[in-house]
Amino acid sequence: MEDTQSAAPAERHAGWNELFFDLVVVAGAGQLAHLLHDGPHVADLALYTVLYLAFWTTWAGFAVYGDIAAADTRVRTLLIAMFGMAVMAASVHAVQTSHAVAFVIAYVALRWQAGRVWRRGSIVVDWPLAQFGAGAVPWLVSLFVETPLRYWLWALGIALDVVTLLVSTRDRTLRKAGERAARRREGRPPPGPAHSPAPEPPRLSESRIDTAHMGERLGLYVIIVLGEGVIQIIDAASEREHWDRPLAATGLGAFALLAAVCTLSLLYGTNGIPRLREGTLAPRLAMLLHAVMTGFLVALATALGSAVAHGDDVLPKGQHWLLCGAMAGYFAAGLVAALPSAGRADRLGLLGRSLPCLAVSVALAPLGAGLPAWTTIWILVALVCWQIAYDPERPKAAGTGRRRWFRRAAAPGIAGAEKG
Repeated sequence: MEDTQSAAPAERHAGWNELFFDLVVVAGAGQLAHLLHDGPHVADLALYTVLYLAFWTTWAGFAVYGDIAAADTRVRTLLIAMFGMAVMAASVHAVQTSHAVAFVIAYVALRWQAGRVWRRGSIVVDWPLAQFGAGAVPWLVSLFVETPLRYWLWALGIALDVVTLLVSTRDRTLRKAGERAARRREGRPPPGPAHSPAPEPPRLSESRIDTAHMGERLGLYVIIVLGEGVIQIIDAASEREHWDRPLAATGLGAFALLAAVCTLSLLYGTNGIPRLREGTLAPRLAMLLHAVMTGFLVALATALGSAVAHGDDVLPKGQHWLLCGAMAGYFAAGLVAALPSAGRADRLGLLGRSLPCLAVSVALAPLGAGLPAWTTIWILVALVCWQIAYDPERPKAAGTGRRRWFRRAAAPGIAGAEKG
């Protein structure tokens, strides 16, 4: 007998071209982490923040393109983007001296390309930066000025992008796009005889992301960033001449911390963001939160490498503060992700399990400066494990292989929480 039931739509996973494109994140995370090895001082942190957000924004623009275009994705476009991002990553080491121009040119060119890939009239409401390129203008202007004004222009460009993601709702994006298209149309002479009727307003099409697929891409990004932490740990351990118990305790603790963060992000969150629940944030806000959180994770990777290098000693002050600050930022991102989905009655419990971890991480920076590196790390491991143990929603055990890991990460957590 012929089955009359309609077959369920096949789950879409990241394609080989997308996975290959994501390899550039490995290089970028590693290069950006080097900005935090010395010190880091406030200026180093500020430069790292600006460059990381520029790198992440570029990746996100082409990730959204691949997500929406799906089978129509042009491999050539991804390869061009990958090469440009590789130039950005290679420029980071000397971005304060000779390679600043290369970084800026690659970034501006990729921002232009990321907006050009969309067909005319296609409005990507889930990623306003596809239509809004003003954030790249200060970067272009920075080619003609010297430091430190150049860095302020970079920061201005990033700030414009962040504000755009914060304020550009679906209706606002469509309205602005319609107004721009109408102005362009009004500037052209109407076709046909002079007495022909006025042209109709331009038709716009609305493009939205595949939430499950994009969630998987965001989760894979988190895994790549955590992989940078593993690399930093291995590199630091390989340079130690004598392997002793403090080194073993530090290395094991660093690995346990990364594993715990991975569990909290992917099995107890959505899109790689801890505590994020389905449909609670608009896509643009969820992706912005992902950028902030992964920026903290790259900083964490750097601090863990330094901790392994000083396993039996006290961490240098800058690296100790970086380690505690990165985890405090990670916990804060989880709290921000969880608040929109928590009812009034649930917020007390949420704050009860989240604020202690955040407070201890912040307090550990000044109060634990004299502790050995391995002690600090194991305290942070305990905090993450507390978050996991306190969660009343256990991850479902159904599913196998990669989909099991991404059952929550690929859920529509950045789906249309915003309808207008």
